[in-house]
Amino acid sequence: MRPSRSCLLLAVLICGGAAAQTAPGSGSSTDDIARKLADPGAALISVPFQYNYLGSVGPGGDFHNQQLKIQPVIPFVGEHGKFILRPILPIQWNQYPQDRSGTGDLFVQGYYIPKTEAEAQGTEFGFGAAALLDTASHDSLGTGRYSLGPAFILVHKTRNWTLGALANHVWSIGGDGDRDDVSTTSLQPFVTRNLPGGWSVGMTSETSYNWKAGSGNGWTVPLGATVSKVLHLGKTPFSLGAGAFYNVDRPQYANRWSARFTLTLVFPE
Repeated sequence: MRPSRSCLLLAVLICGGAAAQTAPGSGSSTDDIARKLADPGAALISVPFQYNYLGSVGPGGDFHNQQLKIQPVIPFVGEHGKFILRPILPIQWNQYPQDRSGTGDLFVQGYYIPKTEAEAQGTEFGFGAAALLDTASHDSLGTGRYSLGPAFILVHKTRNWTLGALANHVWSIGGDGDRDDVSTTSLQPFVTRNLPGGWSVGMTSETSYNWKAGSGNGWTVPLGATVSKVLHLGKTPFSLGAGAFYNVDRPQYANRWSARFTLTLVFPE
């Protein structure tokens, strides 16, 4: 799939999900929107644009990479549960390992979260699948493989706190046979404190383990803190956020630290 086609596919998913789910009605409060944005299993249509500046990359830490992730959240709500579709398309500007820019591999996660008695206590558990698609515009920007595996979500919510984790594992099932096989486990634990006025602060990690990497290069363990606020442009809500991360463990030439800025478009019912 060429990069232009992957962008078109993502646009269709966003528009189709919004058309299916958005309906006229009273909007949500600023604090309520902030709480839903902190919950990856919430039935809220949103489109985050997440910019990441990856510092101290490569030999000697002399290079810097940049990345923009377009990652819409598209919920489909039914009588017995909900399905959350989360595609992520990265656009990259790399100095290392090659001075290249373009689209990376499209990553798609889908979770089914059934209604259970635990939901009344604020706890939800879901399961589904994750897929990594070969949409990179250059070999250095992607894996060159098509990969698939299971995905899980666990969330516990109170009025002021949201905590939980996303997890997945993907194995390569096709693609360029000359490229390395993929076998990667990812875990994203998070805790968020919701504050008055649409503010939220949190801590998270996007930990991964590459089972095919050489000794000492398997783990990537970033720890970071984030802050965000829900605002309104007229009657249209959106969220602005920022974060900073440090890799306490990483492959030899991966970035040591990163800075993050996020703009999230929100489409409440």
